[in-house]
Amino acid sequence: MVQAITTPHQRLKDNISAFFIIAAIIFVTALAGILGRPLLFLAIFWPANAILLGLLLRFNSLKNIGGWLGAFAGFMIADLLTGNSFLVTLFLTIANMLNALVTLILIRLLKLHYKQYNKGLTFLYLFTISAFGGCLAAATFACLTVPHMPNTFMSMDRIWVDFGMWWTGEILNVIAFLPIILAIPDKTTIQNYYQDFQQKTFQFKTLLPFLGVILSVILTHFFIGPGAIMFPIAALVWAALSYNLFFVAIINCVICMLLYNALTSYYIEQSPNAYLATTLSVRIGLFMLALAPLTLAIISLNRQKLYHQILYLANHDGLTTTLNRRHFYEESEKTITEDADKKHLIQSVTILVLDLDHFKKINDQYGHVIGDYVLQEFSNQVRTQIRSDDLFGRLGGEEFAILFKNLSLEQSVQIAQRICNTVFTTPIHLEDHQTLNISVSIGLSYQTLPYCVPFQQLIKRADDALYLAKEKGRNQLCLEQDVHSPPKMFAP
Repeated sequence: MVQAITTPHQRLKDNISAFFIIAAIIFVTALAGILGRPLLFLAIFWPANAILLGLLLRFNSLKNIGGWLGAFAGFMIADLLTGNSFLVTLFLTIANMLNALVTLILIRLLKLHYKQYNKGLTFLYLFTISAFGGCLAAATFACLTVPHMPNTFMSMDRIWVDFGMWWTGEILNVIAFLPIILAIPDKTTIQNYYQDFQQKTFQFKTLLPFLGVILSVILTHFFIGPGAIMFPIAALVWAALSYNLFFVAIINCVICMLLYNALTSYYIEQSPNAYLATTLSVRIGLFMLALAPLTLAIISLNRQKLYHQILYLANHDGLTTTLNRRHFYEESEKTITEDADKKHLIQSVTILVLDLDHFKKINDQYGHVIGDYVLQEFSNQVRTQIRSDDLFGRLGGEEFAILFKNLSLEQSVQIAQRICNTVFTTPIHLEDHQTLNISVSIGLSYQTLPYCVPFQQLIKRADDALYLAKEKGRNQLCLEQDVHSPPKMFAP
């Protein structure tokens, strides 16, 4: 594989770009966490570390010296602008950056394929590494250094409380924000979502899980207390089974932050001691609450992918990836019978039956491996001549069939003749620099809708025309008797 050579100028450009992107993101997220800090305690909302880890995991273009310097600058500027002393800011910044650094090192040492976070137990491994690696390292470093700095807000008198709050806070923010960054859909996925959205009719029931989540959040504000943390469970499970992982991650994050803010405000109003006594259990509870729907969403996603893979394998030929005989017949029957009443959609159907000429000689002379390769190349050649919504299937051996919708007889003949000419004039290149020329015989049947004979009769009429084309010398197109009498042949 040829790798692109990166020039020093390009590397500098990439580093500068990474610096400004990460610096801006970290500055904004760190500033939000600082401004939301209650009393003189550690921040309850600190997405910066989890987002930094997610950016470095997701985007390789940001994982360079410029990106790390940008993170350092973002943390430092946000803290200094809000009045912290330089030494406290410096050690807090180091602690924050240790989260991402230690997690990345452990991922590399353990050879975790984090990009496959949605497969198997990778998701749980990733959060375990982050919780007992980066989060623990950051909390340990902060508690060993920051309390000894002048003008610090951390005290040795409550070091274990601060340690527990920092560690559990890091874990909660990782489970809330990291999945969002990892699950951000790429451009192709977004386009596919948009196309599906345009093609499918909107159904109100798709909003029900989301409305259930909103209702559960409203209930937590009316019945605030320790049990409020359990209110959204049913709605989150419903959402996890209904939506994609990215949307579930966003819902999860919002729910966790709203619940945490509501419970924190409730206990701080009681007293600072009540806040300190309950905050660790609240954070651990929210972590477990967030973990369940994310895990369920990933399991559901994997099951859907497995279902579609099995369905694809069941309906397609393993060699040529065309429709197999059963599925081609099913879809063709559906087109002719079920859609026949939709006159404005389906007005005519054309059946082509194609058979490679002298294919047995190819297998005998070149072997079955080359024979399989010829079938694959032939299928690719045919695909270039038909539309994406045309049905193209392999009936068995070297025999294939195509169903066209809404074409005139003349258009159908033109496409069939073009297939015949393309196959005949396109040599197949073999590995030993030899070329192999093949040809195909085609039989065509045509029928207007809605008054249509059964599909089995249509395919038989096309098959009869195919045999006639072979009798007349192969490498040609022949139409059925009902269209032209006697049948008309078209040879390249």
